[in-house]
Amino acid sequence: MKMAAKSQPKKGKSAPKKKTSKSAPKKAAAAKKSAAPKKAKPAAVKKSAAPKKAKPAKAKSSAGKTIALADFVNMTYLTENGVKDWLRQGRLTGQQNDSGEWAIDAANLEAPGIKRLVR
Repeated sequence: MKMAAKSQPKKGKSAPKKKTSKSAPKKAAAAKKSAAPKKAKPAAVKKSAAPKKAKPAKAKSSAGKTIALADFVNMTYLTENGVKDWLRQGRLTGQQNDSGEWAIDAANLEAPGIKRLVR
């Protein structure tokens, strides 16, 4: 014997819901905004300003000065090998003389990455 199947909605599927119109308030707000009279903007008057002169870069007091490697190590928390590595990597600037000794530019002490390492 077969049982009569009852007409029940399947699980997971529900009757379609009625969609409510949310755009009606937006349209009304847009209509209010567009209904406001627009004010005429005055024509912009361009003034011919004198060209700005480039300010000369301020020379630091350490410009052109160099510091010996041992002195630079004593002034910072870097080691001698660390300073040499940074010179090779380009993080510090300096010159190496004929005998192989390094003279580090004093301006390096003001660089952001090194300034925090100054004693």
